[in-house]
Amino acid sequence: MAKPKALLFAIQKGGQGKSMLSTHTAFLAAERGKKVLAADLDGQGTFSRNLVPDEFDRDTAPSLSLFTGTQRAPMPISLPYRTDGTISLMSGDRRLVQVDENPKIAVETLRTRLDKCAAGADLVVLDPPPTLGKRLRAALIAADFVVMPFVPARESVDGLGDLMDTIEEVKQEYNPNLKVIGLLANMVNSRSGFDRRILDDLQAAAPDMLLPMMIHDRTSISGAMASSRPVWQGSQGESQKKAGAEVRQALNHILDTVFKN
Repeated sequence: MAKPKALLFAIQKGGQGKSMLSTHTAFLAAERGKKVLAADLDGQGTFSRNLVPDEFDRDTAPSLSLFTGTQRAPMPISLPYRTDGTISLMSGDRRLVQVDENPKIAVETLRTRLDKCAAGADLVVLDPPPTLGKRLRAALIAADFVVMPFVPARESVDGLGDLMDTIEEVKQEYNPNLKVIGLLANMVNSRSGFDRRILDDLQAAAPDMLLPMMIHDRTSISGAMASSRPVWQGSQGESQKKAGAEVRQALNHILDTVFKN
């Protein structure tokens, strides 16, 4: 049985769309017929809430068990529309802070335990917290691919260099096969000259890193996440159609990269 591909969206600042992109990637991969394991490593649990709109028992499949204690099996998710693939979830909650506080938990533990948990899956989507701590490093060690989403703001871009340094450290010490797919501009304001200058500066500084597509700032995306569905599903106005097309284009490019390697 082939080992599943593991992908994460990583950024060291909140509010960049990391969990939204993780959620849509899981939805799109399931539509493409893949068996997806969604592993929510962020104590805020946004990835989990995006995938499961109703209340559920957080003790059924806590992602904390990927680091410590008795390992649990992932929880299957019932999607509100038909797909050829499936999604199962290891849910995140505030108990994950134990990973950061317990020095006995090694950063390699996630990679070891994930192999067993993800058996039979085609894709693992990891959603770590937006901080350069143990859980983000553990996710980078366990992953095959990483995408860095960012909002075109100076404080968002300033942290990309530190994240790239962390990725290089992880590649040298633990995971030499980790591949950086690139930087994905998200929540772009098409009318903002400042946003355009940020993107132009990044393109000049790292022409091979910036992905050729971007996702604009549209309220229909947050509305879709609130109802646990992809933005391209359901009744669609013009803005939602554009949002769906942009998100699908970016994530199809990412999934094509993941599955051709």
